[in-house]
Amino acid sequence: MPTAAVLGWPLTHTLSPRLHHAAYQAAGLEGWSYEARPTRPEELPAALGEVRTGGLAGVNLTVPHKRAAVALLDQLEPPADALGAVNTVRLVDGRLTGANTDVSGVLWALGNQLGMRGPGWDGQGPALLLGSGGAALAVAYAWARLAEARRRHGLATCPLAVAGRDPEATALVAAHAGPGAAVLGWDGVADAVAAAGVLVHATVLTARGEPVPGADRLRPAVRVLDCNYGPDAHGLVDAARAAGAAAAVDGLGMLCAQAAGAVVKLAGIRPDLRAMAAAVGLAWPAGA
Repeated sequence: MPTAAVLGWPLTHTLSPRLHHAAYQAAGLEGWSYEARPTRPEELPAALGEVRTGGLAGVNLTVPHKRAAVALLDQLEPPADALGAVNTVRLVDGRLTGANTDVSGVLWALGNQLGMRGPGWDGQGPALLLGSGGAALAVAYAWARLAEARRRHGLATCPLAVAGRDPEATALVAAHAGPGAAVLGWDGVADAVAAAGVLVHATVLTARGEPVPGADRLRPAVRVLDCNYGPDAHGLVDAARAAGAAAAVDGLGMLCAQAAGAVVKLAGIRPDLRAMAAAVGLAWPAGA
């Protein structure tokens, strides 16, 4: 019976099994299962070895494994090769292969939930990304692709500023964010958050129920995406809505979109997005 899994540490809260099982059921994929497997960093090589030997049909990776797994793989697909971060691992022609579907999830959220794909967004910033880990890398890469598409269609955009606690890692994220990207020090993050016209949060703060600096001073009409989700991850979204945000969402839609990409790679089926979203209590937008 084929089994896939999500690996992370700690892995106390994940909706991935619910999403993948919903996709399997909707597609009539009999016999497939999907597990949450708490996996310490030192256990990652053995867990990926199960994919190589066929013990697992494939895995998804979450914190802290997205970068660490790269050195254990045989090959990377775009855009994982450019980012040096993977969230999906499977065997392709006998080679352990890493992919990154987080980027497609971010693109979906920015375009469909924050309304930044078409002329509904006028390109007004400033735009700010908080974070310097794997999720932030995916956001930066997606932002650059979105900006390229907007420029091709004659639509306005604005550069992205990145703020994180680790200067080296933050600079790496900014390097993927396209022309004009800037690196900001964490000391001034509260003022940058308060001034942002677009804010994407990709740190662990809200996942721990902790406040984002400056969230009590958000601009009206701000557009906010918090990459975290779950019962503790609504402080920033709630603050944005209270300020009169043009759009403010958590990472649940992004999670569904990236999970759909992972289902394609791991199970080889075209997933029913509405069935997956319904499984986690999310109404999938019409036409998305």
